[in-house]
Amino acid sequence: MLKHTIKYEWLNLLRDRWVMILLILFLGITVFAVRNGKEKVEDRMATITKEKEKMGKLDRRMAAEIDSLNNNLKPAPEPWQDPRALDNIGWDAPRVVAMDAQPLAVVSTGQSDLFTHYAKPKIYGEAYTLGFSELSNPVQLLFGSFDLAFVCIYLLPLLVLGFSYNVLSSEKESGVLRLTLAQPISLYQWLFGKLLLRFFILTVIVVASILFSLTIFGIEWMGNMGAAMKLILLVTVYIFFWFLISFLINLLGNSSGSNAVTLIAVWVVFVLLIPSIISQTANSFYPVPSRTIMIHEYREAKALAEKKADEILKTYYREHPEYAPKDTTQQNQYSWWLGNFAASDVINQSVQPVLDDYNEALNRQQNWVNRLRFLSPAILLQDGLNDLAGTSPTHYTDFRNQVIAFANTWRHYFIPRMFNNEKMRAEDFGCLPTHSYSSAQVPSHYLADLMGLLFFLTLAIGGSLWVYRKNRFENVFSV
Repeated sequence: MLKHTIKYEWLNLLRDRWVMILLILFLGITVFAVRNGKEKVEDRMATITKEKEKMGKLDRRMAAEIDSLNNNLKPAPEPWQDPRALDNIGWDAPRVVAMDAQPLAVVSTGQSDLFTHYAKPKIYGEAYTLGFSELSNPVQLLFGSFDLAFVCIYLLPLLVLGFSYNVLSSEKESGVLRLTLAQPISLYQWLFGKLLLRFFILTVIVVASILFSLTIFGIEWMGNMGAAMKLILLVTVYIFFWFLISFLINLLGNSSGSNAVTLIAVWVVFVLLIPSIISQTANSFYPVPSRTIMIHEYREAKALAEKKADEILKTYYREHPEYAPKDTTQQNQYSWWLGNFAASDVINQSVQPVLDDYNEALNRQQNWVNRLRFLSPAILLQDGLNDLAGTSPTHYTDFRNQVIAFANTWRHYFIPRMFNNEKMRAEDFGCLPTHSYSSAQVPSHYLADLMGLLFFLTLAIGGSLWVYRKNRFENVFSV
């Protein structure tokens, strides 16, 4: 009997052309969303490519100038313009530390429009530790760009609800339900079969639209089949959850209007209200210290240390005898920089507690959101999509740490050479430190997010069974 019910439902859906309308509508929305994501990723990569090209041109120009100067083909420039001076290379020709886009970055903008994707650390100054625009509201990304994540999180549930809110009530209001229940099939099985068919239809439409959109915009999802399958699985589970919510509300036996209002209320709670509450509580319980105060304290410490540069440099030589000048009769051309290098350690020690407090507050705030994301399937899906796209807060925190680590590498490449009063050679440009971004060490939340969505499925199924056994549908036939 269930087989005949599903077949009859399929014929009904074909006759009212709802499936074709839904396919065209969702395909158009998905294509537009993927196009937006593609444009953002292209702009991001174009900016990174432009900066790397500028870096390469500058290296070639400086190497050519060094050859010309060494061969006396041009007069010596001012010291602050001399490409043979290591301080000029370390300050004026920094390396580009870039966060390349992941293969599925078009799926979710996440926090990519809030954080920088490249940095150019120099031999002096800690501006790279202060120049990342942290997000004081960790859930604000849920209200961001019109990308595929936005379509799946916000619009897809509305399509599900519009496709299923009156499956039972329409039969009841037309008087067909009594005839249906006269057949040898339970109402629970009958309703579940009808919604299961609609779930499969909508899932096929959604998956086909997503894969088609990725294909026409040149996203190599077939070369990243594992990530693509994770994307499809996550979205499919999310769709099934909303069908189960509709199944539960239909089991209450209310009118079509009541079902629509109830389902919209559930959508508002899970998609809008809970994320907003988590956001506000994160700001209230774990406020972030002022960046202005942090930067002010850093500059004060820097100014104080620079005044005592000579004294600090003597102490630095005692602590690092390997940097002490071997020939005290020869003036080091980098003497000003040496004092600042020594002072930077003092600055870091004095400012580090402020930086630690600031970073700790951000971590506590994000940990709060990570724990409470299991209260909403919308947050779980957003977190999972960000994880696949490489645009999660964890990815940008890791990139920030990579920038800081490379800044130390860049600085320590020059410090010993400047203490030894060396000069830059043309062939040294090929030996300068470089950075290659990797997200392999970033912990993934995907499995936890998937388990969270499956838990919501379990709750919805359990709730529907409880409603079915409790009501026994006394009110199904009420007028």
